[in-house]
Amino acid sequence: MKRLLVIAAALFIMVSVVGTAAAQPSGKIVVYSASGPEITDPILELFSERYPNIEVIKVHAGTPELFSRLRAEANNPAADVMFGGDPLTYDREADLFAAFDHPEKENFQTYDPYNIWQPFTIFVQPLMVNTKLVAPEYYPATVQDVLANAQYFKDLGGIALAAPNTSSTGWTIVSGVATAHGWDFIADLVPYLSVTNGSDAMFSAVRDGELPIGWINEDLGVQWEQAGADVKLIYPTDVSTIQMDAYGLVKNGPNPEAAKVFVEFLGTKEVHEIASEIVKRRSVRVDVAPPGDLPPLEGLNLFYASEPRDVVTDRFNQLLGN
Repeated sequence: MKRLLVIAAALFIMVSVVGTAAAQPSGKIVVYSASGPEITDPILELFSERYPNIEVIKVHAGTPELFSRLRAEANNPAADVMFGGDPLTYDREADLFAAFDHPEKENFQTYDPYNIWQPFTIFVQPLMVNTKLVAPEYYPATVQDVLANAQYFKDLGGIALAAPNTSSTGWTIVSGVATAHGWDFIADLVPYLSVTNGSDAMFSAVRDGELPIGWINEDLGVQWEQAGADVKLIYPTDVSTIQMDAYGLVKNGPNPEAAKVFVEFLGTKEVHEIASEIVKRRSVRVDVAPPGDLPPLEGLNLFYASEPRDVVTDRFNQLLGN
């Protein structure tokens, strides 16, 4: 009898374990990401270790393109999660997302009261010069210095700037600089610009020596500096633009239960420590220290995008003659 009881107990435990394992979310999730591999790879690697039964397929493109895809697919979503992009865009496209009440949100510096988007990191866009192209005496201390020496930079190829209609970073830069110095300043700068189709192209053009100067997301810039690339970051004393990125759960995505696991994972302290220590971005979590490689925000003259994206895009395109 005792032996039968032991066997029965063992079988009960086995059934319980199997039942629990079977209940865990699994399968494939599609993540649309506006962030490059230098940001997402270490995070996705950790997720795969923690949740080996969930396969993540990442689709990378600019924020406007990905949100356009989400809109076009609204009746039959292909994505489960949107990762990256500014909260204002999520607010404008709120009907594409399912509310998710993140269990860690009390640890965030800010959060969406409607739970449509979750905050991730905060990052500044300083200037970046290519040190092989630009002579040290032309390193600008301000954005105004960039305009003052615009012909010098034009002769070396032009000033790299991502188009606001294809890049959230470009929108933030144009709007922030226009807020600081006015749209007449942007108009004066336009003839000397080399406008790129997206922020990745702006960043790499300066790093690779195609263009002498442009703007950079500080996390990527400091990684390149530390790796020995021919670049130097400069935080202008008159205006440094700043941006926050977010993520959200796509409404009616193919695998909502696994997607919720991923969305919850992105808010954990462990992930944000990776964002700070490896990615070099400033976490929105109050219990994660900012990267020691970056200057304190308190010492910077910071400007956010202060105008809607379509307004900035229209005004900028008019200045370009488009």
